Amino acid sequence: MRSLYTAAGTRRVYNSNTATYREWCASEGVQPYPATVRRLETFGGYLSGMEDEAYKAPHNIINAILAENTADGWVLEDPADDIRRMIRALKRAAPDPESGEPLGAAQFRQIFGFVRTVGEYGAALQLLGEHFTLLRASSMQSILTEDVRVGEGGVRVEWTMSKAKGTCSRYLTFESINLLPPLLLPNGPDGVPESIRYCPVEVFSLLKLMAKGRRLLCPFPVYASFRDALRGTAGKRGILQPLNDGDGSGRTRARFLTLSARKGGCCTLLKSGMDPMQVQKMGDWASGDMVTHYGEKVLRDPGCVEAVRFYNPVSLAHFYTARTRVG
Repeated sequence: MRSLYTAAGTRRVYNSNTATYREWCASEGVQPYPATVRRLETFGGYLSGMEDEAYKAPHNIINAILAENTADGWVLEDPADDIRRMIRALKRAAPDPESGEPLGAAQFRQIFGFVRTVGEYGAALQLLGEHFTLLRASSMQSILTEDVRVGEGGVRVEWTMSKAKGTCSRYLTFESINLLPPLLLPNGPDGVPESIRYCPVEVFSLLKLMAKGRRLLCPFPVYASFRDALRGTAGKRGILQPLNDGDGSGRTRARFLTLSARKGGCCTLLKSGMDPMQVQKMGDWASGDMVTHYGEKVLRDPGCVEAVRFYNPVSLAHFYTARTRVG
């Protein structure tokens, strides 16, 4: 059932990941499906020894294989505990490149401090919007300007997501907050504020102001241009630079990716004391596994983000996450 609620972007990643598995099975002279834990353990060892991108997150490829196995109608005969144990072992042996380090308020202070152009300013706002909504870049880019409704002391943000079971409509309502020092733009271009508050209401108000009648809210609806703009403001100054794994292999991984904003939002809310189930609903995750995955960093390193309750469902009357099937 969980696969029915997998986001379209996740499914695309899964499809690309299983191609590696099929190629490996062909080289071993075995059928890829139905999968078995023994075969997946052998394949996991093969992935961990690879020197290209696959070594970084072999557990994600295993999850993709399990999803495809279920979609094809196969049921694993092995106990579920054996599968979970194997995936945990693979995760322990690999770095966390999928989402990188969490981006919190401190990192956003650096990013806005490096802004030089209007494009860099828009990209930084867009990234901060992902942080507050716990959205992937693709979902953030799909938000319509008309679906951001700014009111007195609050903002309502609505978007749609494509999942296997249909199109889902979501929205979140934020209240204005002023809990941290402002994010300064000492070298910002003409026409942009000298500072902005770490506040979802202000960020989405500024994004809507920038849209100026544009259909889509975000200034960078294409991921590649969004990524390039971020690299312009942060990549050359160390924030998005790759890190060496430090294991003598010479392999590198990205320190921060666009998913770092989502991860940072999750960690920030967990550190502020928000209930993990509420974080799960806000992030629209099918299970609490993703909250555990994204929030593990703040458990092991509480100082990685600041505690800021930028979203508080207890005080909001319009928290709603309806699932709608279309077609």
